[in-house]
Amino acid sequence: MRVTSTNHFDLRRCVPMSREEEHRCALEYVKTKAPVLAERLIVANMRMVVAQAHHHCRAEGDLRDMVQEGNRGLLRALETYDPTRGLKFCTYAVWWIRAYMLKFTMDNWRLVKVGTTQAQRKLFFSLRKERDRLERTGAEVDTRVLASRLRVDESDVVAMLERFAGGEMSLDAPARSQSADAPTLGDSLSDVSAPGPDRRVEDAEFSQLLHAKLELFGASLRGRDAQIFRQRLLTDEPMKLAALASRFGVSRERTRQLEQRLKLRLRHYLQQELGDACGSPAPAERRHSTIAPALANCAAARPERPIVLQGFAQ
Repeated sequence: MRVTSTNHFDLRRCVPMSREEEHRCALEYVKTKAPVLAERLIVANMRMVVAQAHHHCRAEGDLRDMVQEGNRGLLRALETYDPTRGLKFCTYAVWWIRAYMLKFTMDNWRLVKVGTTQAQRKLFFSLRKERDRLERTGAEVDTRVLASRLRVDESDVVAMLERFAGGEMSLDAPARSQSADAPTLGDSLSDVSAPGPDRRVEDAEFSQLLHAKLELFGASLRGRDAQIFRQRLLTDEPMKLAALASRFGVSRERTRQLEQRLKLRLRHYLQQELGDACGSPAPAERRHSTIAPALANCAAARPERPIVLQGFAQ
């Protein structure tokens, strides 16, 4: 197929095939998968692609894209076509061509996709037509009637109508003026779940205080307690009890007892130093074998109740 100097296909060379020739060519292609036969079937039906593109095109600038999507549908139809069923290839291919064009239209209707579920894709093409049909007959048009006529849930109709009515606006667009340093719409949106400035300052101060107390407590330890504290309680990847037990020359159960005793000492120490901040015990499902999670949580938003150092509650 010849290509012109403007990089357009010359449709004058796209000669349609007779039904007998098309059937014979399709049967041979199914057996051999020869590219020459595939090109002959595709070229013979490209006029139909352009005709469908003009029918479904919303704007002149979308025509090339629509033809391209139609060509993809034509190729897909060639892959799945069965000539033994007695159906003409062009009759079968038009459904794939339309499907690709309609999907392209729906995906590019707006920056944000309008139809994301099967019901919404159905409403995308049918809702406005059904509403206009009811208005022409003088019938009452509401979401309940539309849902009943289209056999979908009323909530889907309401959601699609809201999407059609809404517009698009960039969060980076200036809120008032067009100056470069003007605040944007995104600047005016707040994160409800984010802690306020006072809470962040409070959490930062508490985190510093907790780290300082833990360092003082660790400096007072000696021997096995110091190793358990550094390698089991102050690390994100604690050493296994069996490894510590082998180093200490004792059983694993004895090492576990030493760790539990050290946790109890640390809990009492922090209660004396920090007071109500370590008051109430933690539930069993929130306990941890190390205090690393507790150190990480100190920088996050703390609840209104007294803070529990997880891992030390008995």
